[in-house]
Amino acid sequence: MEFKYIAILAGLLLMAFLLYKEVRRANRARLIWRILANIVAMGCFVLLIVPIRYETHLKQNPDEIILLTDGTNPDSVAKLKGKKYALPSVNLKDEKANILSDLSYFLKSNPNIRKLNIYGYGLSKFELENLKGYQVNFHPSVSPNGIVAANWSAKLKTSDVLDVQGNYQNTSNQSVKLVLKGLGQVVDSTTVEAESNKSFSLKTHPKQLGKAVYEIIALQKNDTLAKEPVPVQVDDQTPMKVLILASFPDFEYKFLKNWLYENQYPLAFRSQISKNKYASDFLNLDSMNLNQISTSALKKFDILIIDEEELAALSPGERSSINVAVNNGIGLLIRVTGSKALTTLSGKSNRFEIPPLKGKTLNLTLSEDHFKFSPLQIEQGLFLKTNQNEQPVIADVSGKTLVTSTINGYGKILVSALSSTYNWILSGEKTDYAAYWSKLLANAARKRNDIQSVNIIPQFPVVNQKTRIITDLSAAGKLPILKVDDVQLSPRQNMELPFQWDALYWPQKSGWTNLQVNQTIEPIYIYRKNDWQALKYQQTLNDTHQFIQNLSQIDTKTQLADIVLTEEVSIWWFFAAFLFAAAFLWYEARILAF
Repeated sequence: MEFKYIAILAGLLLMAFLLYKEVRRANRARLIWRILANIVAMGCFVLLIVPIRYETHLKQNPDEIILLTDGTNPDSVAKLKGKKYALPSVNLKDEKANILSDLSYFLKSNPNIRKLNIYGYGLSKFELENLKGYQVNFHPSVSPNGIVAANWSAKLKTSDVLDVQGNYQNTSNQSVKLVLKGLGQVVDSTTVEAESNKSFSLKTHPKQLGKAVYEIIALQKNDTLAKEPVPVQVDDQTPMKVLILASFPDFEYKFLKNWLYENQYPLAFRSQISKNKYASDFLNLDSMNLNQISTSALKKFDILIIDEEELAALSPGERSSINVAVNNGIGLLIRVTGSKALTTLSGKSNRFEIPPLKGKTLNLTLSEDHFKFSPLQIEQGLFLKTNQNEQPVIADVSGKTLVTSTINGYGKILVSALSSTYNWILSGEKTDYAAYWSKLLANAARKRNDIQSVNIIPQFPVVNQKTRIITDLSAAGKLPILKVDDVQLSPRQNMELPFQWDALYWPQKSGWTNLQVNQTIEPIYIYRKNDWQALKYQQTLNDTHQFIQNLSQIDTKTQLADIVLTEEVSIWWFFAAFLFAAAFLWYEARILAF
């Protein structure tokens, strides 16, 4: 038992004894006053031993520090007054400041610090989480010069275009040339004017399969301002199952059938011989009955290619089956040759005809990425009009559309007015023919859900920096095997999304490395510390600005800290009251009682 409780108990027992003696005393004069004097005397005696303590609230300015981050101007640091701390990466020249290796640990070790003045580009999202509840003033540096935003698809198919989109901030008084370089040659370029902020898009068709690292180079006259890596992985187009229904086997179908066969596409080809009689070919595919087109038969294919005449010759039930299949995800490519639609499926695109110019070639481009094909030796007179629900896929250089795409349920309907693309092969342009059909098939075909997907955080993982690997697996609840270069990782399961797992990893070297997810190998690229530096600075700047806006706080210039203090009542008051009560009892017993 604590001493104060012993003192209080002893005081109460003594008080009870004294009160008992007063009540039993023969002389009952001034009894009430004597009882009160005994209570006051014993109460004050106990309070001399056990003092009274209470809490008070004091409003005062909290301790504050100056935190220097990347981008801080060393020349301006000397003008700042106060306790200066800096992150290890900050270059302060000759200026002195305490280096913080761990901001979170420092703040927890110094609870009196409640206010931070941050200079430079600011802190990352992870570091800003430690500042919730603090008063924060942000003094940002000027925006960095260079590429401040960039994005591209790191995984491509052979039919895809590498499109690096971003934003370049040119704060200098001279223009900057941006160059996309790959496999030793410049494949695209653009110019950013002086003192401007410009969005850019650099594109190319990768020629190789597998892993490659392109570069975006920023040039200013003879100076190279930056070289930023653009890692990509190009895989073969997944063979899709193709069904072709032809009203008659023309040259377009003949060359397309051969090309699909040579490129290992599973193909079923049906052409009409006479009414209700068909000839069928099955290439890279087991044979099946195609006399009647049904929904169950179409489920086995990813794309259906058909000419408008054959589509019109089908029974209403077969056309209904095609419509249901498209709604469920199959792609439909319709070849049209006339100005009037023959069916509702092919009638979604309006058409117009112009007199074809004899001897003039057709120059085509991909509308999405402006890729230009070699001239096509045909006389084209039929073109398509697009509405708000249609997207142009192929157009000529003057902007007239020849292939359109429309979303229909989970699938797509493509309408093509081109009838003789095989002329590319006849003229020796096999690459253009392959690019054209690869693009159309990839655009229209049934989309397949990946069994697993991998996401890396941050966008640019760096050597010796914490990297989070997130994977989504189809088999929820089963512990995945995650390895990076034979280093076993310990995955954690997301409690809300049981199919999602993540693991932490600290890369040891830059360049390509292999991530194993169960039996699948996923190549990932680890960047050097100085790669994409301007982009990282701008992201940090944006994150810090956003944090300050979301921070719930009163004006940091006038806000006072609420300090809780424990005070003690002076024992001299109790001593004086004890002497007064004891003197009264002595005087009453010695003088007034007689």
